[in-house]
Amino acid sequence: MFSRRLYQSLVNDRNEHPERFNATRERVEEIVYLVLGPDATSVVEQVRRIVGEPRAHIDERQGHAIAELLGDECSTHQLNRIADTLMDSEISTGEAIDVHERYKIPVSALEKDIIPVRGDGAWIIDTKGRAYLDMDSNYSATNLGMSNPEIARGLYNQATQLISMKEDRVHIPRTRFLKTIRGMTPEGLDCFYWQNSGGEAVDKAIKIAKAYTGEKGVVAMKGGFHGRTHGAVAVTENRAYREPFFLDDEDWVHFVEFNDLDAIEALFKQGAAKTVILELVQGEEAGIRPAERDFAKKLRKLCDEHGAVMIVDEIQSGFGRTAEKEGQWFASDVYGVVPDIITIGKSFGGGYPVTAVVTNREISDAMQPGYDGSTFGGNPMAMVAAMIATRQMRELNITANVIARCGQLRKGLEKLAKKHDALHEVRGLGLMIAIRLSSETLVGDVQAALRERRVKASLSTREWLRFLPLLVITESDVDYLLNALDGALMSVG
Repeated sequence: MFSRRLYQSLVNDRNEHPERFNATRERVEEIVYLVLGPDATSVVEQVRRIVGEPRAHIDERQGHAIAELLGDECSTHQLNRIADTLMDSEISTGEAIDVHERYKIPVSALEKDIIPVRGDGAWIIDTKGRAYLDMDSNYSATNLGMSNPEIARGLYNQATQLISMKEDRVHIPRTRFLKTIRGMTPEGLDCFYWQNSGGEAVDKAIKIAKAYTGEKGVVAMKGGFHGRTHGAVAVTENRAYREPFFLDDEDWVHFVEFNDLDAIEALFKQGAAKTVILELVQGEEAGIRPAERDFAKKLRKLCDEHGAVMIVDEIQSGFGRTAEKEGQWFASDVYGVVPDIITIGKSFGGGYPVTAVVTNREISDAMQPGYDGSTFGGNPMAMVAAMIATRQMRELNITANVIARCGQLRKGLEKLAKKHDALHEVRGLGLMIAIRLSSETLVGDVQAALRERRVKASLSTREWLRFLPLLVITESDVDYLLNALDGALMSVG
């Protein structure tokens, strides 16, 4: 029995899917084993006779032959499952890993335990059809779902109309975005400079602050993290990030302990700095460490007294992630301060790469044409994603879900802490949450045990296991996580 649907998953229709190749023999074998189990061996042997090379792409003749073969050997349910899994990926798990290991510059550790191909809410599905609850949300970038049909449709429509435009050109998608985001940013911060990554936004925020103050000195926090670009690394205290690039002895950067107002004031009085940059919730380097409750307000007052610029890096904490009350879109709102500059990103575009520096008119006017520029910053595609994402955040009342799920998760984690001696502490703000375990080794063991229970939680800082769930995570999803964590802790205890 010939299956047209199966054939189309083997031999790609480029008009429908210009992003895909024809399937490889190796991928067909992988899926047949997954679907048929022990009965797959004879089928796989016949597939190998049809296509010689494991990673060769199947041609039309071979596709017809394989579709006929599988149609004879499989039930309708099995055929549909094979076709669905092939449509998720026509390339095998092994080939995807091999290609990355061969060609990726090793700037980061390659994660290859799960190869995601599709998403549904807070869940990701891998090349083998297995679903995992995602507790990383791509460093808080895909907060509105691992897939998003409205953003997908908007991007498709925009790509058929106008795919790119330089930053300094007026265009309609950006106009729509600016009309949509009104009222979300802290009061008075309504001047935008669009970028493509968090590190870029931090670099440009520092440049804007220096242009405004006329001073090069910057105070940054120990335990902070601001990105991987040159300027962002320079203000990130971890020497391991700075030393390879000769940024470990910059005379314009001064690191102080987080929450140490006296140290900042001393630098201001010495004339060593006129800018301070910080995360109100330190994430990657500190293991989700919120600032002391009165520190931000005192820092705001101190900056005012010394004419200094306060930059708050909201790349990860912004757009509802840290909310304690409905409508608190940024950690700055939670702490009751209005910074001079914020950097925004991550969930800003619902997963599409777009970031920005946001400041007030007075500071904005310190920049002049020629001081900076960007080819892709604020391009039409990015602005469509950002407009749809920010509109969805409001329509979904995402901060209300953050508050509810935070309460549920914190309560559940505190209950587990009483049950398991290895779980020592829970801390965070909103849905930026970390748990402290007995050791860094135990963190790795728990992460592996969670993965066996279909939970992807790969973020950690020393003995801290960090959770950054999607902001659309549901009540049942949180229950699933808590049950999986309970089982994981029992299995490694």
